[in-house]
Amino acid sequence: MDVLAIFISITFIFLAGLHFYWAIFGIKNPENVVPTIGVEKKVKTPGKLAAAFVGLVLLGFALVFLNRVILYFDFPWLRYVSIGIGVIFIIRALGDFKYVGFFKTSKNSKFSALDTRYYSPLCLLMGTLILILELIS
Repeated sequence: MDVLAIFISITFIFLAGLHFYWAIFGIKNPENVVPTIGVEKKVKTPGKLAAAFVGLVLLGFALVFLNRVILYFDFPWLRYVSIGIGVIFIIRALGDFKYVGFFKTSKNSKFSALDTRYYSPLCLLMGTLILILELIS
């Protein structure tokens, strides 16, 4: 199970690095990574501070799962935090029924195609792996 925890941590570290890159250099093609809003296809791009905040949150998620391998904190409630993270990612995969997730209604944008093909399956995989890691061990 340590290999699974390391894989989850590496994935979160990679995603955090991507968000830190966006915070520093900006998002080059926001229509690929941010849902489009409305009929005009306007893209609401989050600011650099929001990207950095998401990067910090993802880095915190990585530390929670690295803790399973390294054991630098011994808090019994971290298991519940891990389960909560898994549930968050499964909910993200299911979506908000409008712009993101498998059950979105807005399907005519580049983001929605990438979300269906890559982002939502990754969230479902991460959520499932996290719940397997926490509920089996």
